[in-house]
Amino acid sequence: MKKSFLVVFTFMFSLLSCTSQKQVTAPVQTVEVVSMNTEESGEKMFQKRCAECHDLYAPNAYTSQQWEPIVFDMQKKGGISNDDTYLILDYLKKNAKP
Repeated sequence: MKKSFLVVFTFMFSLLSCTSQKQVTAPVQTVEVVSMNTEESGEKMFQKRCAECHDLYAPNAYTSQQWEPIVFDMQKKGGISNDDTYLILDYLKKNAKP
């Protein structure tokens, strides 16, 4: 009896150790990180978007408080996205008249 148990146990153990196990790995996603100089981007966006409709004013032509309503008014008129508007506004405020 012990001998047959030992044979069956050995047989079962060998079967279990031979089964292949599939490893499932999740797909790797890569993310490109882009570093952006917002000062430079704001200046470029100001030159690109605002010059489409009129001559550009110097950033120091107005104070930062004066620029805000002007930029938001122009956003509506020019159909400028929120992201672009805030880049432009940030650039103008940093370079505004004290």
